[in-house]
Amino acid sequence: MPDAADPRPADPTPDAPEPAPEPAPVPTEAELAEVAEPAQVRRAPKFGAFIVAGALVGIVIGLVAALVAGGSSDVVSDGTAFISLLEGQGAVRFIAVLTGAVVGGFAGAGAALLADRRSVRRAGGDPRR
Repeated sequence: MPDAADPRPADPTPDAPEPAPEPAPVPTEAELAEVAEPAQVRRAPKFGAFIVAGALVGIVIGLVAALVAGGSSDVVSDGTAFISLLEGQGAVRFIAVLTGAVVGGFAGAGAALLADRRSVRRAGGDPRR
C-alpha cells in the first residue's frame, strides 16, 4: 500500500505524450475590422547615419580645399614638430580636414533634424514635441 506522504502515483505509468493544444480560431475579416485601429508609419531618419555622412563629406571638402590652397601657402616645415606629419603643409591639411569633419557633422545633424520634423508633420504629429 502506498504511503500517504509519498507524492508519487501508486501505479507508475510510462510518460505518455500530451495531446497538442488546439489552435485558436482564425478571426474573420468582419471581426478584424471591428477591432482594427488605423495607423500611419512614421519614417524617421537615423541621426547617426546623417552625422557620419556629413562628417565624411566635410573631410573630403576640407582635404580638397587644403590641397587647392596648399600651392599658394608659405607654410614650410622646419623639423621641430613632435609628429612630422603635423608640421608645415601636413598641419594645414590636418586642421582643414578636422574643421571640415566637425562642420560637416553639424550640417548632417541639421539635415537630420529637418528630415525628422518633416516626417513628424507627415505623420500628423506636433513637430514641437
